[in-house]
Amino acid sequence: MWNHLKFKHKPKFIELDRIRMGLSGSAFNQDVSNVSIDEDESEIEESNSLISQPSTSNYEPDLGQSDSTDSCIYPSPITDPSSIAIVHKTNSTLTKQMKMTQFTLNKSAKIKIDNALAYFIATNMMPYSLVEKDGFKLFVNALNPSYKLPGRKTLTESRIPSMYSETRNIIGNIIRSADVFTFTTDCWTSSSNQPFIGLTCHFINDNFKLTSACLGCIELSEDHTGENITDVVQMLFLDYEIPDRKICSIVTDYGSNMLKAVRNLNIPHVACFGHSLNTAVSRIFNMDEIKDVVHKIKLIHNIFAHSWKAVREMGKVQEKFSLPNKKFPSYSKTRWWSMLELINVIIEQELGLTSFLRTYKNGGYKNLALQESDIIVLKNLSCIIQPIREITDNLAGDSYVTGSAILPVIFSLKSKLSQITQLNESDDTDINGGQIKNMYTTIIEVLDQRYQDNALLIMCTVLDPRFKIEYIKYNDLSVLKKTIAEFCETTYERIESDSYVNNISNQLASQKKPKTGLSVIFGTPENNMDNFQEVPLSQKIKNELDLYINNPKIGVEQDPLDWWNINKTTYPIMFVSAKKSYDHSSYKRSV
Repeated sequence: MWNHLKFKHKPKFIELDRIRMGLSGSAFNQDVSNVSIDEDESEIEESNSLISQPSTSNYEPDLGQSDSTDSCIYPSPITDPSSIAIVHKTNSTLTKQMKMTQFTLNKSAKIKIDNALAYFIATNMMPYSLVEKDGFKLFVNALNPSYKLPGRKTLTESRIPSMYSETRNIIGNIIRSADVFTFTTDCWTSSSNQPFIGLTCHFINDNFKLTSACLGCIELSEDHTGENITDVVQMLFLDYEIPDRKICSIVTDYGSNMLKAVRNLNIPHVACFGHSLNTAVSRIFNMDEIKDVVHKIKLIHNIFAHSWKAVREMGKVQEKFSLPNKKFPSYSKTRWWSMLELINVIIEQELGLTSFLRTYKNGGYKNLALQESDIIVLKNLSCIIQPIREITDNLAGDSYVTGSAILPVIFSLKSKLSQITQLNESDDTDINGGQIKNMYTTIIEVLDQRYQDNALLIMCTVLDPRFKIEYIKYNDLSVLKKTIAEFCETTYERIESDSYVNNISNQLASQKKPKTGLSVIFGTPENNMDNFQEVPLSQKIKNELDLYINNPKIGVEQDPLDWWNINKTTYPIMFVSAKKSYDHSSYKRSV
């Protein structure tokens, strides 16, 4: 009907269009006056009803559309009234009826949409039951009425498996082209109480960027013993055809079953740094002088977690004492930093919280009111674990190098905690100096037990141009250099470095330019590539190491991978060891 008005009764079409867009002005009236009106009043009343009815006309995309419903039904508004007649004339030539084939799907288009749906479900961890929800069906039908949603059986037996098979082939090709790998693994239990084990590999890709890929997430219904974990990991190694010479290390938690599995695999082990920090903080929470206060904090949290009335009354108290209107954050026993956030809020709200506990429900919770000694314990606890929280936030990443930062971070953490301890011990009357020292000792004991004298981490740190030897303990620099040189030589010989170094040498040789200008007169330096090939391997490593250590460090914000990629021709042998060492990851991310 809208098209009928447009082509057969143009004056009425323009009039109705003007009413719809709310336009007025002499230019419009002038355009209308130029068109004769010969329709009767009944047709005008009939036409007016079209304003509130959906139109079946279809307009070309280049006319412009907005997100509003009206814009999808009618042509887009024209801001210049004088151009309305011209636009309508243009619309009349562009408006076409769409073919029915544009509303139907062929088989290939249907499969393409099915695969997109499978990708959405897989990557966003959505349940298969999504396709059975009435609301989702309505949404999909609104997008395309001719598309029929696949059932759960189609997704589970066809679409998802085919997508997994394609992805696995892609990952397999990438892995075969990589040089060395570090692996992270962990066991976990789903919300439906099903046990799983995941294995993730970390490697440097062709663009010299740290990359990770999940090799498998397998249901482990058997007991989580070291032998069973070893069998699953070895099966995945064989499945992806990963040779032993390419395996650099494996990162796990410090559970006895994981440690036994690592020993069975005979792979160098690095303890997960996040798990180590979590263990250290958990031991602090269980200290005799702290666990009673922590338990009281948990009981206070439960008051507000299970009663909206308590939250309302606390809000009134906060307003009364001019305190920030903050809610007490939730606490999770598996996330220790949630306790830190709760402690900080309680310290801030101490005055109002004490008043609330003494008055709420006729003083039924007054026994939970915090004493002055409790507040001091909480402040000491906060100042000790706050640096650990900052380390956790900034070191938990899988797209940048973290393994080489473990020893420097431990060194920095020791320095910060030592300063806090010294400040508290300087005052003889401070009864909490010993308490803070105990916290400090607990953290350092855990970290030293798991990372002290770890040869892999020492090499990672030394080969990181941001740190080098600054954070490494040594009595004799020559002994340290000898150890590093032996590591580089061993790595160079174990990895297929002959072909790689030959490629580097060929690149250097191809970069040699013919003698021109002053080079014809003075010749080339004696330490050129020809002489480099004749130098013994041990001497080459020594020369590279001396040059590397004597050069200044780069900024901590710079990417060491980029630095090595730029300087690989300057340090061709050390570059091989650096590439291997940078595959280490300090956090386990298995799924």
